[in-house]
Amino acid sequence: MGCGHTLHLLTTTISLLFLLLFAQGRMLATQSQVEEEKTILRGQIGSRPPRCERRCGSCGHCEAIQVPTTPQTKTAINGVKNPTLEYARGDYSSNYKPMSWKCKCGSFIFNP
Repeated sequence: MGCGHTLHLLTTTISLLFLLLFAQGRMLATQSQVEEEKTILRGQIGSRPPRCERRCGSCGHCEAIQVPTTPQTKTAINGVKNPTLEYARGDYSSNYKPMSWKCKCGSFIFNP
């Protein structure tokens, strides 16, 4: 009975040694690395530009640009324009202009 117990203890010890020797630890991130990652993520907030390469076919260089989106207004029966609710602030003089991505190829601007 003592021999079996010793053999079990020996195999357990060897197994634990192998486990400790071959375990891969990972390095903890330093504060500067964490701040750098946060800065990179902050720059990615919002929409991403579309891929505009070869969208126009013959033009060689196409690039993504941001342009202000103009609100769609409907004219009433009497000819007075009514601003849409998304852009109305009560006095109808909001300076908020949402931006959207477009592709620019030469002097042409089109939807991606």
